[in-house]
Amino acid sequence: MKILKYCVLYPETKNVHLIKDVGMIAYKLWKLYGVESSVACYNNDSYEYANSILKGLNIEFLHNRFKNDILDGAAYLKKNSRHIDVLQLFHVTLRSIIYTAVYKHYNKKGKLFLKLDCTEELLDKIRKLGSVKGRLFKYFFKKVDIIGVEQRRLFEELKYILPDFSMKIHYTPNGMDYDHLNADEISFKDKKDIILQVGRIGSKEKNSEMLVEAFIRMKNAENSHWKLKLVGETTEEFQKFLSKIITDRPDLGNGVECVGPIYDRERLMEVYKESKIFCLTSRFESFGIALMEAAACGNVIISTNVGIAREFVMEGGRIVEDEDIEGLAKVLEEYTQRSEVEDICYRNITYTKENFNWDVIVKDLYEKIVGDGE
Repeated sequence: MKILKYCVLYPETKNVHLIKDVGMIAYKLWKLYGVESSVACYNNDSYEYANSILKGLNIEFLHNRFKNDILDGAAYLKKNSRHIDVLQLFHVTLRSIIYTAVYKHYNKKGKLFLKLDCTEELLDKIRKLGSVKGRLFKYFFKKVDIIGVEQRRLFEELKYILPDFSMKIHYTPNGMDYDHLNADEISFKDKKDIILQVGRIGSKEKNSEMLVEAFIRMKNAENSHWKLKLVGETTEEFQKFLSKIITDRPDLGNGVECVGPIYDRERLMEVYKESKIFCLTSRFESFGIALMEAAACGNVIISTNVGIAREFVMEGGRIVEDEDIEGLAKVLEEYTQRSEVEDICYRNITYTKENFNWDVIVKDLYEKIVGDGE
């Protein structure tokens, strides 16, 4: 039987992308089904994961000949398309359209998997397409063989608004790698009274200031032992903001901890495991991988209405309004005192493993790839 060759073309790939859909789908196809998998990108990083937890995934470097990602990617496809059975691309962009045209020109039998990183905003744009852009869009989607959508609700919506392409649209959420997370060993008794946020702390889209302000307002005699832990790269502006907060409120003591980025996956999972509440205050998320990671490790999810958040509050948790600091403070205060937090912890662990397991997600995709070829 012929060995499939699978390539993810994503020029801006860095090491951190490999443990997301950029690297994990290709890696799991190799590990589970013997597919020859690679990620094609510029030499942007040291790619430690490819030599450790993702060993078996190949990294191929684009030549930076034209100093332009579209032209350099197209040159790579001109040379290699005939040897690529399945090409994975991301997003509805001019770059993806050009990559698709080049790939299909040189490999008419090749399959193209487009992972949309789908959002409500993308669906609105599709609904509002004019005649010229609409024709270009339909040309593009006719060339694509599998269209991956990450959220169940958006998956159903996209099939409804694009009935002509409904058979190509495939539910492909992001997932957890349970080879490196033993969910059965997570115990609530090992958790501490910690509210956690993981992300680009201080960036405009993460709106971490909202969480800090809400945490300050919820602190009282009943929950004074609770701590707020912020994990991730931190902007200089946020550091100044936090320093002023601590100066103005010396009673907080070490109640707010900004620990910086954690690149070691095992250590990051331990941080998730020891916290009880994960709070995301983002103004925008396409999916929200940190929400999934936190739920997988037994955190109650409190979040603004972004990405996949609504799925992770079904087992307990709460959606809060964007910018509503008082509302968030009240919700945090409520959940720091609720007795059923332990039950929510275990329900989230089970729900995430049943619905966001990379092995199951990639099995469904692999069957779609080989099934469509029969």
